[in-house]
Amino acid sequence: MRVLIAAGLLATLSGCGGGFTGDAKAMNDMCISGGGEARYCDCVTKALQEKLSKDAFAEMAKGGKESELGANLDVIGEADAICGKKPVV
Repeated sequence: MRVLIAAGLLATLSGCGGGFTGDAKAMNDMCISGGGEARYCDCVTKALQEKLSKDAFAEMAKGGKESELGANLDVIGEADAICGKKPVV
């Protein structure tokens, strides 16, 4: 019985935060700390990771330089649209 409870708890915890590591975890944490919902942040992190080069993603995960963030606005917009975030009015 204890094994089943422990396995269930481990499965639940492994689902939190999308299981990200490294730059992806930093990106996801930044999104959540900025007020994003976990589901949305998981989706955006995955979308940006797929659409950006490894170097661009790593730079964005570190906070990015304004010029580089500007160059990726289209990709950021696409990720936002894919993940269904509604703009705050």
